[in-house]
Amino acid sequence: SSYVGENKNFEKQYLTGELEVELTPQGTLAERLRAGGAGIPAFFTRTGHGTYVHEGGNVIKYGPKGAAAGDVVITSTPRESREFDGQQYIMEEAITGDFSLIK
Repeated sequence: SSYVGENKNFEKQYLTGELEVELTPQGTLAERLRAGGAGIPAFFTRTGHGTYVHEGGNVIKYGPKGAAAGDVVITSTPRESREFDGQQYIMEEAITGDFSLIK
C-alpha cells in the first residue's frame, strides 16, 4: 500500500493483525510494479534512505493480540544500500503480478 488514508476498516484490520501491510512510497510502488513487468528484479532509489524502509523494523503484520498489546509477527527487513555519485540509495525489489490485462 502507498496510502491508507482515512479508511477506518483498513486501519482496524491492520492494527488487529487481520492484514499484512507493507507501506511503500507511491512512486516507488509504481516503479516496483513497472520493473517486475519489465523483468527487472530490483532497482536503486533515494526515496526511503535513512527511514524504517531502509533500516527495517517497520511492522508489516501484528499478531492476534494486535498493536495495542505490541504483538508484532512480521517486520520489514533492512534494505541493501549503496552510494552513487555521493548520494545514498536503497535497493527495492520488483513486484511481479500473477496476471495482467491486455487491451
